Amino acid sequence: MAAKKHLSVCGSITKKESLILITSNILKNSMVAEADQPYSGYYGGIPDKARPNSLFLFTDRYYTLEESLRMTQHIKLCAKNKVNVASAVIQSRNHCLPAIRIRNFPDYQHLEMLQHCYAELGVKFQRKTQVDPEVLVSVNKCFFLETAGPGVYLDRTEAHEGYIAVSQYMNWQDFEELIRQVRNNSDCPLFDAAPGGLIMEGRVTDILRIYSHHLDVQLLQVIRKEVDKWI
Repeated sequence: MAAKKHLSVCGSITKKESLILITSNILKNSMVAEADQPYSGYYGGIPDKARPNSLFLFTDRYYTLEESLRMTQHIKLCAKNKVNVASAVIQSRNHCLPAIRIRNFPDYQHLEMLQHCYAELGVKFQRKTQVDPEVLVSVNKCFFLETAGPGVYLDRTEAHEGYIAVSQYMNWQDFEELIRQVRNNSDCPLFDAAPGGLIMEGRVTDILRIYSHHLDVQLLQVIRKEVDKWI
């Protein structure tokens, strides 16, 4: 059996998200939203949670992943709680809104403090604007993976997430049709999926992110086999 290999790479994931605006414990004249139905293709509802889900701090311009990581490294509150940061673009009402995406944030009470920390580092926040209840979110982030076979990866930080390589890039419409075919024509257990790409050795590998409480290598291999039939 081939030895498992750990990978630390950059890439992106695109998801359809339901966002709700947070109106308390934030800076005046700023906009913060939370994804209130993460992994909706799996839950079909709102899972129990002890802390905020993915938070989006809307900014006046796009901050690259490098910029977002560098600034967050200097915020003690984030380092202490091992906050996961990414750059994001939210597609809403035919326009795009940039944001810094935050995961693993400990509570809602310290959101204003977090914004103050970013502001001291030069970040300017977006004033309130209209956002659709359901949006497409593209997140640029770091991935910490473990190879589990050809084109199959396990996430080393998220126990219920894995990734499968696919043979071609898909726009959102093609992706939704693909997942519909896989779900309607196979015995795959319930799962949530999202398209994306990993940058490895200077090339982009197109992937699907798979989420399931029953996630293991066998499930990823089964889904990949079904995806290959319909892609």
